[in-house]
Order: sequence, then C-alpha cells, then structure tokens
Amino acid sequence: MDIRSSIQWAKAEIEKLPTELPWRGSVLTQILYCEAVEDGTESPDRLEQLTMGWIVMREMDGYEPDTLQKTVSAIQYELQQKRLPYAAKVRLGIHRRT
Repeated sequence: MDIRSSIQWAKAEIEKLPTELPWRGSVLTQILYCEAVEDGTESPDRLEQLTMGWIVMREMDGYEPDTLQKTVSAIQYELQQKRLPYAAKVRLGIHRRT
C-alpha cells in the first residue's frame, strides 16, 4: 500500500461526500492529520486516538463499492503499525507477534 496516494485518494473521495453528513468533517480532519504525520509536519502522538476507520465502516455499511471504507481503515491501521510504540499497539489490539 502506498500510504501517500491512499491518503490523497481517500481525501478526495471524502470531500465529494455531502457536507451535511455529520461524520464527514471528523473523518476528513483525521485524514488531514494522517497526511501531516506522513509528511512529518505533525507529531504522531494522537494516532492512537484515530476513529476514522470505524466511523466510515459503520456509516457507510452496505455502500458499494466498499473501496473507501477499506482504504480509510487501511490508512489508520498502517499508520498506527508504522508509528505507534508497541504498548499503544497492544492497547489497540493491533500488535503483531514476531
């Protein structure tokens, strides 16, 4: 997964959604934060608090194609795997045993 292109694609798709959706702003803000973390302009300190993957999966359940849901969830997972300390990964239940 190319995280940068995935973030750009997800951001563009979310921006196309109706602004009336109550969760759109929150998810877009989190995507922009992920972009800033990946660019190195923002600290990864708040990555553990991301909820965008869960929000999009819940709110867009049943929408086809499900590419946006899968991409947003993958962005959240990949950044958390890449940037969070092991203890945070354990708290989130995303730690990998090697």
